[in-house]
Amino acid sequence: MKKAVTAISIIFCVIIIFFSFFGEKLYYSTKPKVELDRPLRINDLILLPESAIFSEADGDYIFTVESEEGFSTEILTVTKVRLTRCEPDETGYFGDGYVMVEAEDYSNAPTVIRASKPLKDGQRVTEGDFR
Repeated sequence: MKKAVTAISIIFCVIIIFFSFFGEKLYYSTKPKVELDRPLRINDLILLPESAIFSEADGDYIFTVESEEGFSTEILTVTKVRLTRCEPDETGYFGDGYVMVEAEDYSNAPTVIRASKPLKDGQRVTEGDFR
């Protein structure tokens, strides 16, 4: 009985040490990586890169990112925002590849312009480098 308790104690200590060193890295390696950009606002128009627009059968949408302070890093959560209007930018002032959008309940929050995996509303993500 004494040997079993000792063996279980050693295994438990090894697990605690392993997750102390590698737990955060393992957690964040399972989260989708996203590239973020701030929208451009001109008067009432919001300009975003075309890559920020995601399409479904029921319409176009974007993902915004909200952050909160975690224990050792910022925790990023995506929110799905339906677009009420999405048109190509006719001004050409910012170059090709921008669209004018309108959406209800949309603030000036950072917007996902690329993601490593498909995203879901309320999902936790990490900001990653795609280069």
